[in-house]
Amino acid sequence: MASTRKRRGVRPEWVPDPARYMPAASRTHWPAGFTQTYAAGLNFQCSKLFFGSPDYPTNDFLIPFVGFGLTEGGNAPQETVNPNADILIDEAFFIHPNGTEYPILFAGSAAAAATAATGVVYGQITLPANLPAWSIFGIRTVYHGIVGSTYIGAYRCQRHRGEKFWAAGDLASVQALANADAPSTAEMDTFYNLVGNASNSQPLAYGPALVLAKGWDGRPVPLMLADSLVERQEIAASADDRGNMGIWRRWLDQRDAAWGSYIPLVMGVPGAKSAQELATSATKRWDLIDAIKTTYNGGKDIWTFVLDQSGRNDNDNTASTWSGRKFGLVDRVKTRYGADTRVVGITLMPTFGSGDAARTVAGFTVAALWNVATGVLKTVNDSIKASPRYAAVIDMVPAFMSDSDPIKGPAAEMFPLGNVIGHPGNQDGTTTWDTIKLPATVPSGSRIMFEYQPGLWTSRTLYSRTDNGDGTADYKCQEIFATNVQDNATLLAHGMNLDSGSYVHPTIHGILRTVSRLAQSEKRKFTA
Repeated sequence: MASTRKRRGVRPEWVPDPARYMPAASRTHWPAGFTQTYAAGLNFQCSKLFFGSPDYPTNDFLIPFVGFGLTEGGNAPQETVNPNADILIDEAFFIHPNGTEYPILFAGSAAAAATAATGVVYGQITLPANLPAWSIFGIRTVYHGIVGSTYIGAYRCQRHRGEKFWAAGDLASVQALANADAPSTAEMDTFYNLVGNASNSQPLAYGPALVLAKGWDGRPVPLMLADSLVERQEIAASADDRGNMGIWRRWLDQRDAAWGSYIPLVMGVPGAKSAQELATSATKRWDLIDAIKTTYNGGKDIWTFVLDQSGRNDNDNTASTWSGRKFGLVDRVKTRYGADTRVVGITLMPTFGSGDAARTVAGFTVAALWNVATGVLKTVNDSIKASPRYAAVIDMVPAFMSDSDPIKGPAAEMFPLGNVIGHPGNQDGTTTWDTIKLPATVPSGSRIMFEYQPGLWTSRTLYSRTDNGDGTADYKCQEIFATNVQDNATLLAHGMNLDSGSYVHPTIHGILRTVSRLAQSEKRKFTA
Protein backbone atom coordinates (compact mmCIF):
# COMPACT_ATOMS: atom_id res chain seq x y z
CA MET A 1 0.00 0.00 0.00
CA ALA A 2 2.86 2.38 0.85
CA SER A 3 4.41 1.96 -2.60
CA THR A 4 1.05 2.81 -4.22
CA ARG A 5 0.82 5.99 -2.18
CA LYS A 6 4.35 6.93 -3.23
CA ARG A 7 3.51 6.51 -6.91
CA ARG A 8 0.61 8.89 -6.38
CA GLY A 9 2.95 11.47 -4.85
CA VAL A 10 2.05 10.85 -1.19
CA ARG A 11 4.76 9.80 1.21
CA PRO A 12 4.49 6.53 3.12
CA GLU A 13 3.47 6.74 6.74
CA TRP A 14 6.28 7.44 9.16
CA VAL A 15 6.64 5.00 12.04
CA PRO A 16 7.63 6.89 15.20
CA ASP A 17 10.24 5.67 17.65
CA PRO A 18 10.32 8.42 20.30
CA ALA A 19 12.88 6.57 22.45
CA ARG A 20 15.52 6.58 19.68
CA TYR A 21 18.17 9.31 19.63
CA MET A 22 18.29 10.98 16.21
CA PRO A 23 20.02 14.12 14.84
CA ALA A 24 18.15 17.09 16.27
CA ALA A 25 20.06 20.19 15.20
CA SER A 26 20.69 21.98 11.96
CA ARG A 27 24.08 23.66 11.55
CA THR A 28 26.29 21.12 13.39
CA HIS A 29 29.84 20.78 12.09
CA TRP A 30 32.80 18.57 12.95
CA PRO A 31 35.90 20.32 14.35
CA ALA A 32 38.08 20.80 11.30
CA GLY A 33 40.52 22.92 9.36
CA PHE A 34 43.34 24.11 11.58
CA THR A 35 44.48 24.30 15.17
CA GLN A 36 44.56 27.57 17.08
CA THR A 37 46.74 28.59 20.01
CA TYR A 38 45.43 29.76 23.37
CA ALA A 39 46.79 33.28 23.77
CA ALA A 40 47.55 34.99 27.07
CA GLY A 41 44.41 36.52 28.48
CA LEU A 42 42.25 34.60 26.00
CA ASN A 43 42.67 31.00 27.09
CA PHE A 44 39.25 30.69 28.73
CA GLN A 45 36.63 30.75 25.99
CA CYS A 46 32.87 30.52 25.56
CA SER A 47 30.88 29.93 22.40
CA LYS A 48 27.18 30.68 22.08
CA LEU A 49 25.73 28.89 19.06
CA PHE A 50 22.18 28.50 17.77
CA PHE A 51 20.65 25.51 16.02
CA GLY A 52 17.30 24.58 14.49
CA SER A 53 15.38 21.68 16.00
CA PRO A 54 13.45 19.05 13.99
CA ASP A 55 9.83 19.51 13.00
CA TYR A 56 8.65 17.44 15.94
CA PRO A 57 8.84 17.96 19.73
CA THR A 58 12.03 16.85 21.50
CA ASN A 59 12.96 16.59 25.13
CA ASP A 60 15.90 14.32 26.02
CA PHE A 61 19.17 15.49 24.41
CA LEU A 62 22.47 13.68 23.89
CA ILE A 63 25.32 16.01 22.89
CA PRO A 64 28.76 14.62 21.97
CA PHE A 65 31.87 16.81 22.18
CA VAL A 66 35.13 15.54 20.69
CA GLY A 67 38.86 16.03 21.08
CA PHE A 68 39.82 15.32 17.47
CA GLY A 69 39.64 17.37 14.29
CA LEU A 70 39.45 16.77 10.55
CA THR A 71 41.61 18.15 7.82
CA GLU A 72 39.85 20.28 5.17
CA GLY A 73 41.19 19.98 1.64
CA GLY A 74 44.19 17.75 0.93
CA ASN A 75 43.65 14.60 2.99
CA ALA A 76 40.10 15.46 4.09
CA PRO A 77 38.24 14.00 5.86
CA GLN A 78 41.13 12.35 7.69
CA GLU A 79 40.95 13.05 11.43
CA THR A 80 44.54 14.19 11.79
CA VAL A 81 44.32 17.90 12.67
CA ASN A 82 44.40 17.55 16.42
CA PRO A 83 45.06 19.75 19.44
CA ASN A 84 48.18 19.10 21.50
CA ALA A 85 46.19 19.07 24.74
CA ASP A 86 42.80 17.88 25.93
CA ILE A 87 39.78 20.11 25.37
CA LEU A 88 38.79 21.05 28.94
CA ILE A 89 35.08 21.78 29.13
CA ASP A 90 34.23 23.79 32.24
CA GLU A 91 30.48 23.87 31.71
CA ALA A 92 27.88 23.76 28.97
CA PHE A 93 24.28 24.92 28.77
CA PHE A 94 21.22 24.28 26.64
CA ILE A 95 19.53 27.60 25.81
CA HIS A 96 15.76 27.29 25.50
CA PRO A 97 13.99 29.58 23.00
CA ASN A 98 12.54 31.47 25.98
CA GLY A 99 16.07 32.30 27.14
CA THR A 100 16.23 29.87 30.06
CA GLU A 101 19.54 28.03 30.33
CA TYR A 102 19.68 24.43 31.49
CA PRO A 103 23.01 22.81 32.47
CA ILE A 104 24.30 20.02 30.27
CA LEU A 105 25.91 17.33 32.42
CA PHE A 106 28.61 14.81 31.61
CA ALA A 107 27.93 11.63 33.58
CA GLY A 108 26.43 13.89 36.23
CA SER A 109 29.30 16.39 36.25
CA ALA A 110 29.32 19.94 34.91
CA ALA A 111 32.87 19.53 33.58
CA ALA A 112 34.52 17.10 31.19
CA ALA A 113 37.75 16.60 29.28
CA ALA A 114 37.74 15.49 25.65
CA THR A 115 41.06 13.71 25.24
CA ALA A 116 43.22 15.20 22.51
CA ALA A 117 43.09 13.34 19.18
CA THR A 118 40.84 10.51 20.39
CA GLY A 119 38.33 11.60 23.01
CA VAL A 120 34.55 11.78 22.96
CA VAL A 121 32.45 12.97 25.90
CA TYR A 122 28.67 12.89 26.02
CA GLY A 123 26.60 15.66 27.53
CA GLN A 124 22.98 15.05 28.44
CA ILE A 125 20.02 17.24 29.32
CA THR A 126 16.35 16.45 29.81
CA LEU A 127 14.13 19.50 29.61
CA PRO A 128 11.20 19.91 32.02
CA ALA A 129 8.85 20.02 29.02
CA ASN A 130 9.11 19.24 25.33
CA LEU A 131 11.01 21.66 23.14
CA PRO A 132 8.42 22.68 20.54
CA ALA A 133 8.87 21.50 16.98
CA TRP A 134 10.89 23.74 14.65
CA SER A 135 12.50 25.74 17.45
CA ILE A 136 15.72 27.72 17.51
CA PHE A 137 17.76 26.69 20.54
CA GLY A 138 21.29 27.38 21.71
CA ILE A 139 24.28 25.56 23.12
CA ARG A 140 26.71 27.61 25.21
CA THR A 141 30.06 25.93 25.87
CA VAL A 142 32.76 27.18 28.25
CA TYR A 143 36.19 25.61 27.83
CA HIS A 144 39.85 26.42 28.43
CA GLY A 145 43.46 25.39 27.97
CA ILE A 146 46.95 26.38 29.04
CA VAL A 147 48.36 29.44 27.31
CA GLY A 148 50.43 28.27 24.36
CA SER A 149 48.66 24.94 23.89
CA THR A 150 46.42 24.37 20.90
CA TYR A 151 42.76 23.59 20.36
CA ILE A 152 40.53 23.03 17.36
CA GLY A 153 37.12 24.53 16.73
CA ALA A 154 34.18 23.82 14.46
CA TYR A 155 32.08 26.95 14.08
CA ARG A 156 32.37 30.36 12.45
CA CYS A 157 29.95 32.41 14.52
CA GLN A 158 27.00 33.78 12.57
CA ARG A 159 26.62 37.30 13.93
CA HIS A 160 23.21 37.97 12.41
CA ARG A 161 21.81 34.98 14.29
CA GLY A 162 23.01 36.26 17.66
CA GLU A 163 25.95 33.88 17.96
CA LYS A 164 28.80 35.03 20.20
CA PHE A 165 32.41 34.09 20.96
CA TRP A 166 34.03 35.33 24.18
CA ALA A 167 37.49 34.89 25.66
CA ALA A 168 39.25 35.97 28.85
CA GLY A 169 42.14 35.00 31.10
CA ASP A 170 40.14 33.18 33.78
CA LEU A 171 36.89 31.33 34.22
CA ALA A 172 35.08 34.00 36.23
CA SER A 173 35.81 36.66 33.62
CA VAL A 174 34.57 34.66 30.66
CA GLN A 175 31.50 33.61 32.65
CA ALA A 176 30.79 37.28 33.35
CA LEU A 177 30.97 38.12 29.64
CA ALA A 178 28.58 35.31 28.81
CA ASN A 179 26.15 36.13 31.62
CA ALA A 180 26.02 39.74 30.43
CA ASP A 181 25.61 38.59 26.80
CA ALA A 182 28.37 41.08 26.02
CA PRO A 183 29.61 41.69 22.48
CA SER A 184 31.98 39.03 21.22
CA THR A 185 35.56 39.52 22.33
CA ALA A 186 37.33 41.52 19.60
CA GLU A 187 40.15 39.03 19.12
CA MET A 188 37.62 36.23 18.53
CA ASP A 189 35.54 38.27 16.09
CA THR A 190 38.05 39.03 13.35
CA PHE A 191 38.10 38.19 9.62
CA TYR A 192 34.33 37.87 9.67
CA ASN A 193 32.93 35.75 6.83
CA LEU A 194 36.40 34.69 5.67
CA VAL A 195 37.84 31.18 5.33
CA GLY A 196 41.56 30.57 5.29
CA ASN A 197 44.13 29.33 7.76
CA ALA A 198 44.81 30.18 11.39
CA SER A 199 46.17 33.61 10.50
CA ASN A 200 43.57 34.85 8.01
CA SER A 201 40.30 33.10 8.81
CA GLN A 202 37.37 33.89 11.02
CA PRO A 203 38.30 32.20 14.32
CA LEU A 204 36.74 28.80 14.89
CA ALA A 205 34.73 28.34 18.08
CA TYR A 206 34.57 25.00 19.86
CA GLY A 207 31.17 23.44 20.41
CA PRO A 208 29.15 20.23 20.09
CA ALA A 209 30.09 17.82 17.33
CA LEU A 210 26.49 16.62 17.08
CA VAL A 211 23.19 17.22 18.86
CA LEU A 212 20.82 14.27 19.15
CA ALA A 213 17.43 14.01 20.82
CA LYS A 214 14.60 11.63 21.54
CA GLY A 215 11.15 12.24 20.13
CA TRP A 216 11.69 11.03 16.55
CA ASP A 217 8.47 10.82 14.54
CA GLY A 218 9.85 8.35 12.00
CA ARG A 219 10.75 10.69 9.15
CA PRO A 220 13.82 9.75 7.06
CA VAL A 221 17.21 10.72 8.48
CA PRO A 222 20.00 10.96 5.90
CA LEU A 223 23.59 10.07 6.67
CA MET A 224 25.37 12.26 4.12
CA LEU A 225 28.61 11.29 2.43
CA ALA A 226 29.59 14.85 1.72
CA ASP A 227 32.08 17.53 0.75
CA SER A 228 31.93 21.34 0.65
CA LEU A 229 28.99 21.36 -1.78
CA VAL A 230 26.71 20.50 1.13
CA GLU A 231 27.16 23.92 2.70
CA ARG A 232 29.79 26.11 1.03
CA GLN A 233 30.61 28.63 -0.54
CA GLU A 234 28.44 30.38 2.00
CA ILE A 235 30.53 31.11 5.08
CA ALA A 236 28.63 32.85 7.89
CA ALA A 237 26.81 36.01 6.85
CA SER A 238 24.30 34.39 4.50
CA ALA A 239 23.19 31.49 6.72
CA ASP A 240 19.43 31.15 6.96
CA ASP A 241 17.35 31.53 10.13
CA ARG A 242 18.25 27.97 11.18
CA GLY A 243 21.96 28.35 10.39
CA ASN A 244 21.81 26.36 7.15
CA MET A 245 24.20 27.07 4.31
CA GLY A 246 24.59 25.48 0.90
CA ILE A 247 22.32 23.57 -1.45
CA TRP A 248 21.75 20.35 0.43
CA ARG A 249 21.32 21.54 4.01
CA ARG A 250 18.84 24.16 2.78
CA TRP A 251 16.96 21.77 0.52
CA LEU A 252 16.67 18.98 3.10
CA ASP A 253 15.52 21.40 5.81
CA GLN A 254 12.62 22.81 3.81
CA ARG A 255 9.25 22.20 5.46
CA ASP A 256 7.58 20.63 2.48
CA ALA A 257 3.89 19.93 3.13
CA ALA A 258 4.03 16.53 1.49
CA TRP A 259 7.53 15.23 2.18
CA GLY A 260 8.65 17.05 5.31
CA SER A 261 11.99 18.49 6.42
CA TYR A 262 15.04 16.43 7.34
CA ILE A 263 18.07 17.15 9.49
CA PRO A 264 21.04 15.30 7.98
CA LEU A 265 23.94 13.62 9.72
CA VAL A 266 26.69 15.21 7.60
CA MET A 267 29.85 13.12 7.79
CA GLY A 268 32.10 15.17 5.50
CA VAL A 269 33.80 18.55 5.49
CA PRO A 270 35.12 20.84 2.74
CA GLY A 271 37.69 19.05 0.62
CA ALA A 272 36.52 15.56 1.56
CA LYS A 273 37.21 12.84 -1.00
CA SER A 274 35.30 9.60 -1.34
CA ALA A 275 38.58 7.71 -1.65
CA GLN A 276 39.65 8.93 1.80
CA GLU A 277 36.35 8.64 3.69
CA LEU A 278 35.86 5.64 5.98
CA ALA A 279 39.43 4.65 5.19
CA THR A 280 42.83 5.20 6.83
CA SER A 281 42.65 7.90 9.56
CA ALA A 282 38.99 8.61 8.77
CA THR A 283 36.99 6.33 11.06
CA LYS A 284 36.64 8.14 14.40
CA ARG A 285 33.34 9.81 13.43
CA TRP A 286 31.99 6.47 12.29
CA ASP A 287 33.09 4.83 15.54
CA LEU A 288 31.34 7.64 17.43
CA ILE A 289 27.98 7.21 15.71
CA ASP A 290 28.22 3.44 16.13
CA ALA A 291 29.02 3.83 19.82
CA ILE A 292 25.84 5.90 20.22
CA LYS A 293 23.93 3.14 18.43
CA THR A 294 25.26 0.54 20.87
CA THR A 295 25.36 2.48 24.13
CA TYR A 296 22.34 4.77 23.91
CA ASN A 297 20.08 3.50 21.12
CA GLY A 298 19.64 -0.18 21.84
CA GLY A 299 21.38 -1.18 18.62
CA LYS A 300 19.52 1.27 16.40
CA ASP A 301 21.43 3.61 14.07
CA ILE A 302 21.08 7.39 14.34
CA TRP A 303 20.20 7.50 10.63
CA THR A 304 17.84 5.64 8.30
CA PHE A 305 19.51 5.81 4.87
CA VAL A 306 22.67 7.06 3.17
CA LEU A 307 22.67 10.08 0.83
CA ASP A 308 25.83 10.11 -1.28
CA GLN A 309 26.76 13.62 -2.40
CA SER A 310 30.49 12.92 -2.36
CA GLY A 311 32.87 12.45 -5.27
CA ARG A 312 33.54 15.83 -6.83
CA ASN A 313 36.96 16.05 -5.22
CA ASP A 314 37.83 12.59 -6.56
CA ASN A 315 37.91 13.90 -10.14
CA ASP A 316 40.20 12.20 -12.61
CA ASN A 317 40.63 12.34 -16.39
CA THR A 318 39.75 8.66 -16.51
CA ALA A 319 36.03 8.31 -15.80
CA SER A 320 36.27 4.78 -14.39
CA THR A 321 38.91 5.92 -11.88
CA TRP A 322 36.76 8.85 -10.81
CA SER A 323 33.53 6.89 -10.40
CA GLY A 324 35.43 3.98 -8.87
CA ARG A 325 36.56 6.19 -6.01
CA LYS A 326 32.98 7.26 -5.33
CA PHE A 327 31.62 3.73 -5.59
CA GLY A 328 34.41 2.42 -3.36
CA LEU A 329 33.06 4.51 -0.49
CA VAL A 330 29.55 3.16 -1.03
CA ASP A 331 30.98 -0.35 -0.91
CA ARG A 332 32.76 0.38 2.37
CA VAL A 333 29.56 1.74 3.88
CA LYS A 334 27.65 -1.37 2.84
CA THR A 335 30.40 -3.60 4.20
CA ARG A 336 30.11 -1.82 7.54
CA TYR A 337 26.31 -1.62 7.77
CA GLY A 338 25.00 -4.38 5.54
CA ALA A 339 24.46 -5.03 1.85
CA ASP A 340 20.81 -4.00 2.16
CA THR A 341 21.70 -0.47 3.37
CA ARG A 342 19.64 1.99 1.34
CA VAL A 343 21.91 4.42 -0.50
CA VAL A 344 20.62 7.28 -2.64
CA GLY A 345 23.10 8.77 -5.09
CA ILE A 346 23.45 12.36 -6.30
CA THR A 347 24.96 13.38 -9.62
CA LEU A 348 27.96 15.71 -9.59
CA MET A 349 27.96 19.33 -10.70
CA PRO A 350 30.75 20.88 -12.82
CA THR A 351 33.48 23.45 -12.28
CA PHE A 352 34.03 26.37 -14.68
CA GLY A 353 36.57 28.87 -15.87
CA SER A 354 35.48 32.34 -16.97
CA GLY A 355 36.69 35.06 -19.28
CA ASP A 356 34.55 37.79 -17.69
CA ALA A 357 34.67 37.08 -13.95
CA ALA A 358 31.51 34.93 -14.15
CA ARG A 359 29.35 37.85 -15.29
CA THR A 360 27.77 36.07 -18.27
CA VAL A 361 26.87 32.49 -19.06
CA ALA A 362 28.64 32.83 -22.39
CA GLY A 363 31.80 33.88 -20.56
CA PHE A 364 32.06 30.57 -18.72
CA THR A 365 34.54 28.04 -20.10
CA VAL A 366 34.16 24.31 -19.56
CA ALA A 367 37.06 21.85 -19.68
CA ALA A 368 36.46 18.39 -21.11
CA LEU A 369 36.82 17.00 -17.59
CA TRP A 370 33.78 18.96 -16.41
CA ASN A 371 31.53 18.88 -19.46
CA VAL A 372 28.16 17.43 -18.43
CA ALA A 373 27.10 16.80 -22.04
CA THR A 374 30.17 15.31 -23.70
CA GLY A 375 33.00 15.11 -21.19
CA VAL A 376 34.37 12.90 -18.45
CA LEU A 377 31.78 14.21 -16.00
CA LYS A 378 28.95 13.05 -18.27
CA THR A 379 30.38 9.53 -18.22
CA VAL A 380 30.73 9.64 -14.43
CA ASN A 381 27.18 10.95 -13.93
CA ASP A 382 25.81 8.31 -16.30
CA SER A 383 27.59 5.66 -14.23
CA ILE A 384 26.06 7.08 -11.04
CA LYS A 385 22.58 6.92 -12.54
CA ALA A 386 23.14 3.34 -13.71
CA SER A 387 24.95 1.89 -10.69
CA PRO A 388 23.13 -0.92 -8.86
CA ARG A 389 24.76 0.32 -5.65
CA TYR A 390 22.09 3.02 -5.45
CA ALA A 391 18.46 2.33 -4.64
CA ALA A 392 17.69 5.66 -6.35
CA VAL A 393 19.55 8.69 -7.71
CA ILE A 394 18.79 12.41 -7.56
CA ASP A 395 19.94 14.07 -10.77
CA MET A 396 20.65 17.55 -9.44
CA VAL A 397 22.58 18.81 -12.47
CA PRO A 398 19.61 20.21 -14.45
CA ALA A 399 18.48 22.23 -11.43
CA PHE A 400 21.91 23.83 -11.18
CA MET A 401 22.73 24.59 -14.83
CA SER A 402 21.73 27.76 -16.67
CA ASP A 403 18.71 27.74 -18.95
CA SER A 404 20.55 29.29 -21.89
CA ASP A 405 23.40 26.76 -22.04
CA PRO A 406 23.05 23.27 -20.54
CA ILE A 407 26.80 22.83 -19.98
CA LYS A 408 27.27 26.10 -18.07
CA GLY A 409 26.15 27.23 -14.64
CA PRO A 410 24.52 30.29 -13.12
CA ALA A 411 26.29 33.56 -14.01
CA ALA A 412 25.76 37.00 -12.52
CA GLU A 413 23.65 38.21 -15.45
CA MET A 414 20.96 35.80 -14.24
CA PHE A 415 20.57 37.71 -10.96
CA PRO A 416 19.87 41.41 -11.66
CA LEU A 417 19.43 43.34 -8.42
CA GLY A 418 18.76 46.86 -9.71
CA ASN A 419 21.31 49.59 -9.16
CA VAL A 420 23.80 50.85 -6.61
CA ILE A 421 22.12 53.79 -4.88
CA GLY A 422 24.17 56.86 -5.74
CA HIS A 423 27.82 56.00 -5.34
CA PRO A 424 29.95 54.94 -2.35
CA GLY A 425 33.01 56.79 -1.11
CA ASN A 426 34.08 60.32 -2.01
CA GLN A 427 35.24 59.45 -5.52
CA ASP A 428 38.78 60.70 -5.07
CA GLY A 429 40.22 57.32 -6.03
CA THR A 430 42.40 57.30 -2.94
CA THR A 431 40.18 57.14 0.13
CA THR A 432 38.93 53.61 0.76
CA TRP A 433 35.30 52.81 1.51
CA ASP A 434 33.59 49.81 3.13
CA THR A 435 29.88 50.70 2.96
CA ILE A 436 27.62 50.65 -0.08
CA LYS A 437 23.94 51.62 -0.34
CA LEU A 438 21.82 49.07 -2.21
CA PRO A 439 18.19 48.00 -2.52
CA ALA A 440 17.16 46.45 0.79
CA THR A 441 16.14 43.26 -1.04
CA VAL A 442 19.78 42.19 -1.45
CA PRO A 443 20.45 39.32 0.99
CA SER A 444 23.25 39.77 3.48
CA GLY A 445 26.16 37.55 2.57
CA SER A 446 25.72 38.15 -1.16
CA ARG A 447 28.63 38.32 -3.54
CA ILE A 448 27.70 41.25 -5.79
CA MET A 449 29.07 42.61 -9.07
CA PHE A 450 28.50 46.17 -10.31
CA GLU A 451 29.50 48.28 -13.29
CA TYR A 452 31.66 50.80 -11.48
CA GLN A 453 32.49 52.66 -14.70
CA PRO A 454 30.98 52.13 -18.18
CA GLY A 455 32.01 48.67 -19.35
CA LEU A 456 34.07 47.98 -16.22
CA TRP A 457 32.92 45.65 -13.46
CA THR A 458 34.07 44.82 -9.95
CA SER A 459 32.83 42.66 -7.09
CA ARG A 460 32.30 42.83 -3.33
CA THR A 461 31.17 40.46 -0.58
CA LEU A 462 28.48 41.83 1.76
CA TYR A 463 28.48 40.73 5.38
CA SER A 464 26.09 42.97 7.31
CA ARG A 465 23.39 45.56 6.69
CA THR A 466 21.56 48.47 8.25
CA ASP A 467 18.07 49.12 6.89
CA ASN A 468 17.28 52.75 6.12
CA GLY A 469 13.49 52.31 6.14
CA ASP A 470 13.11 53.66 2.60
CA GLY A 471 13.66 50.49 0.60
CA THR A 472 17.43 50.83 0.81
CA ALA A 473 20.04 49.44 3.17
CA ASP A 474 23.68 50.23 3.89
CA TYR A 475 25.82 47.13 3.50
CA LYS A 476 29.30 46.50 4.86
CA CYS A 477 31.77 45.15 2.32
CA GLN A 478 34.43 42.60 3.12
CA GLU A 479 36.80 44.02 0.50
CA ILE A 480 37.91 47.61 1.14
CA PHE A 481 39.19 49.62 -1.83
CA ALA A 482 39.00 53.16 -3.21
CA THR A 483 37.08 52.22 -6.34
CA ASN A 484 35.33 55.12 -8.09
CA VAL A 485 31.73 54.10 -8.76
CA GLN A 486 29.45 55.84 -11.22
CA ASP A 487 26.02 56.92 -10.03
CA ASN A 488 23.35 54.21 -10.09
CA ALA A 489 25.72 51.53 -11.30
CA THR A 490 24.08 48.39 -12.65
CA LEU A 491 24.00 45.77 -9.90
CA LEU A 492 24.13 41.98 -10.26
CA ALA A 493 24.64 39.06 -7.89
CA HIS A 494 27.20 36.36 -8.54
CA GLY A 495 25.93 32.82 -8.95
CA MET A 496 29.36 31.24 -8.54
CA ASN A 497 32.39 31.94 -6.39
CA LEU A 498 35.97 32.13 -7.64
CA ASP A 499 38.03 29.52 -5.79
CA SER A 500 41.76 29.29 -6.54
CA GLY A 501 41.39 30.16 -10.21
CA SER A 502 38.15 28.38 -11.06
CA TYR A 503 34.46 28.65 -10.23
CA VAL A 504 33.72 25.72 -7.93
CA HIS A 505 31.09 26.68 -5.37
CA PRO A 506 27.77 28.40 -5.97
CA THR A 507 27.17 31.55 -3.95
CA ILE A 508 23.90 32.28 -2.18
CA HIS A 509 22.02 33.29 -5.35
CA GLY A 510 23.19 30.20 -7.24
CA ILE A 511 22.36 28.09 -4.20
CA LEU A 512 18.85 29.44 -3.72
CA ARG A 513 18.11 29.11 -7.43
CA THR A 514 19.18 25.45 -7.38
CA VAL A 515 17.21 24.70 -4.22
CA SER A 516 14.07 26.24 -5.73
CA ARG A 517 14.44 24.18 -8.92
CA LEU A 518 15.14 20.86 -7.20
CA ALA A 519 11.74 19.30 -6.58
CA GLN A 520 10.93 18.41 -3.00
CA SER A 521 9.25 15.29 -4.38
CA GLU A 522 12.78 13.90 -4.90
CA LYS A 523 12.58 13.15 -1.17
CA ARG A 524 10.30 10.24 -2.10
CA LYS A 525 13.50 8.36 -2.95
CA PHE A 526 14.58 8.28 0.68
CA THR A 527 12.33 5.36 1.59
CA ALA A 528 11.67 2.03 -0.12
